[in-house]
Amino acid sequence: MSRTCPECQTQYDDEILHCPEDGLDLSTVEPDDELIGRSIGSYRVVKPLGKGGMGAVYMAEHPVIGSKVAIKFLHPQYATDKKIVDRFFNEARAVNVIGHDNILKIIDLSVTDDNRHYFIMEFLHGKALQDLMKPDVPMPLDVAGPVLLQVCEALQAAHEHKIIHRDLKPDNVYLIVHKGKKNFVKVVDFGIAKLTDEQGQSTGKTQTGMVMGTPAYMSPEQAGGMTTRIDARSDIYSLGCMMYQMATGKLPFPGSSFGEVLIGHLQLPPPPIREANPEVPEAYEAVIMKCLEKPQDKRYQSMDELHDAILEVMTQLGISRELPVADAAELAAAQTGTRTKSSPGAPKTPVKAAPRPALPKKTPPATFAQPQATAYQPPPMPPPRSRMGLFVGLGAGGVAIVGGIVFVLMQQQAAENRRAAERAAQLVIEQQRREDEAKKAEEAAKAQENEKVFLSVVSEPLGALAEATWKDGAKAGATPLEISVPKNRKVHLAFSKREFLPYATDVIADTPQVVKATLQPEPKAPPKVVKPRDEESARKAKPASDSKNADDTIPVEF
Repeated sequence: MSRTCPECQTQYDDEILHCPEDGLDLSTVEPDDELIGRSIGSYRVVKPLGKGGMGAVYMAEHPVIGSKVAIKFLHPQYATDKKIVDRFFNEARAVNVIGHDNILKIIDLSVTDDNRHYFIMEFLHGKALQDLMKPDVPMPLDVAGPVLLQVCEALQAAHEHKIIHRDLKPDNVYLIVHKGKKNFVKVVDFGIAKLTDEQGQSTGKTQTGMVMGTPAYMSPEQAGGMTTRIDARSDIYSLGCMMYQMATGKLPFPGSSFGEVLIGHLQLPPPPIREANPEVPEAYEAVIMKCLEKPQDKRYQSMDELHDAILEVMTQLGISRELPVADAAELAAAQTGTRTKSSPGAPKTPVKAAPRPALPKKTPPATFAQPQATAYQPPPMPPPRSRMGLFVGLGAGGVAIVGGIVFVLMQQQAAENRRAAERAAQLVIEQQRREDEAKKAEEAAKAQENEKVFLSVVSEPLGALAEATWKDGAKAGATPLEISVPKNRKVHLAFSKREFLPYATDVIADTPQVVKATLQPEPKAPPKVVKPRDEESARKAKPASDSKNADDTIPVEF
């Protein structure tokens, strides 16, 4: 989905609500999603599920058998970029190579007729691990332990196939119901996975110095942009950050900005776990702290090692690795794909039928007395009717008719007046509603204009002069540098440092992000060669000690 600025016709992602070029409000521009209702392979796209930097995920259904899948589409603007297309399909290839039960399955991948790249995945009925993690609330080891063991097993399988996840976090660990048990793990989103060769060297083309991943769970080598050093132990560090958070309810390096978080990963030791939660066993604290060592060689060297260390602590504490049994509501939700807490299979509350109305009692037939015979007497003649009464009756009837007409007309007028009053009231209400909406839109626009985004500006090497400029603002300083800019504003960054070539780039400040520049050394000029123009110039260019030759004679006086 995207929005097109009606002023400059530039297309932006639908999260961007103001055009960075001309500042036009895009919140009123409805994004069009042409994928809804479209047939992809054997499935029909139903609704969007989420969107990331490279692509968007949709739920789709088979129109005949009703089975559900998830389809991930690459954003159209990247369709012609071979490197990004390769990276997008890299996730499907990586997952297909691993083939582990605790890793999301990829069913198919292809390209549509209009050049939309996609792959089809199994649809997961469950929730992310993040949903179980509450701020400042530790997760007991009997809940966290079985989940962590499955994550270790899944990533060990990936590492054995030379695949590094690089973006391990609670949102990428999904928990589903499987074979009657809940909290069965599915590791998802290998979108920035790194493939290595037999020697552990990267086979990808990630640029040196590029920071990829989620800062809160990023290993020191990732935070420092040292892509050539990223390996299986990087995923172990990220899992250590998750274990720390599960044990304490806090991140090891929370930070108020990207730069502060990255500095924590690169330089600071994590706060002692038992200070935040004294209930954490010392043995388990030692396991977590070993995962968070800055030097890679001091961490666990494989997911198998970490798995065995966690299992040993659980065994000592008498904690089973078995998954808990799902209750009836969770089983029903998994079978039907619903997310409700009530069981759809519960018997319906019987509805009492309305009581039938009592039939009227039959009235017994009336008994008539036999009439007595009497002599016939003719009825008396009515007295003569006065004509004045007739005239009066006619006059009264006329008045009644006229009065009725007048009454009807008055009622109609009253009804018309009522309708007019109602219309007027509706107009007032509608006008007030429009004014309220306009006021809210104006306040939202002002809030959007005042909303700031932090950019963490770093360089390799550090200490470069970074000059940031944007509409109505500018800031400069030596890297590392943090700047605050209006959200969705286009920012131009220029880097310079003595003995290095200048570098410049543009970014859209739609989200907090790290901007890193890798400066190239300035090529050194070759030494100058002096070429004498004639013999006299050559003689002058020579040192005084070399100005004489063998044929020169020096007069000597005796």
